[in-house]
Order: sequence, then structure tokens, then C-alpha cells
Amino acid sequence: MKIKRILAFLAGMLIAVSAVWITNQPEQVSASVFQKTTVPKKFRGTWYSCWGNGKVQPFKITRTEINLAGCADGKGGVYKYTKRAYNAKGSSHLLIRTKGNRMWICAPHGQTSTAYVTNSRKNLYVFVTTWPNTYSKSKSAAKRNYKADRSMSRRDKLSKLVW
Repeated sequence: MKIKRILAFLAGMLIAVSAVWITNQPEQVSASVFQKTTVPKKFRGTWYSCWGNGKVQPFKITRTEINLAGCADGKGGVYKYTKRAYNAKGSSHLLIRTKGNRMWICAPHGQTSTAYVTNSRKNLYVFVTTWPNTYSKSKSAAKRNYKADRSMSRRDKLSKLVW
């Protein structure tokens, strides 16, 4: 009788330990979830913007990298935005989706930014949180936009444009 109880107890412990072991296995993301893509040509180039102290700083967007202030770091390459890629666990890839003059930039389970490039390709508006960041192709335009961007009416107009 004692041997049956001990065997039943051990069998129960074995089932409990195996159930815990199975649930704690790390989920692996298959490589097919992420599809490499390139940034459209209209968004590429060196963009200038003023920050804090009024100094103009350059930011680059290349075919495979996005380097903008306030956006997630895109040095690991850019990938096509899909629901499966966005919901993937343990990933730090930068995902993009484009339509016309707009580009959505997001990190899985992270922040999402929206970029809008004007038809003349001279200004790039990036909405990171509640305030649009304005980038220009020229340094002088960046200084000019830095002073103009502080008004609330301009912010509201830009938010409608970007979103």
C-alpha cells in the first residue's frame, strides 16, 4: 500500500515538473516572420533638425537604416511590418510600412512613429509622441522650422497631416 502511494506521488511530481518545464520553454521566432525590406527613396538622405539648444544636427536615413531622434534605433536593418512580426517575442527589429508619402516605423511591442514627407521632398515630419519633429533637407530651413514649430496651431495642422 505504501509503495503504491509513493509511486503515485512520484508520478504526480513527474507530471507537475514536466508541465512546468514545457511552459517555461523560450519561444523561438522563425526567420520567415521577418522579411527584409528597404526604405523608399523619397525618405532617404540626410535630414537636419534643431534640438534643445538650437544647434542643427544631421540625421541619416539610408536604404537599410533609420537614424532619427526619438525613433527606435534601426541599425539592425529594416523589416516589413506584419502582424506576426509585430507580435513576435524577443525581437528588436525595426518594422516599417509605407503608403504614399507616409511611413509607419515601429519596434515590436514598442513605440510607433509616423513619418510624412512633403511632395517637394524638402521636409520630413515625424510624429513620435504628441509633438511632430520637423526635419529639413537644408540647415537653414531646419533653423527656420525650429522657431516656427513651437506654436500649437502649427502642431495641430501637422498632426492632421501626419496621422
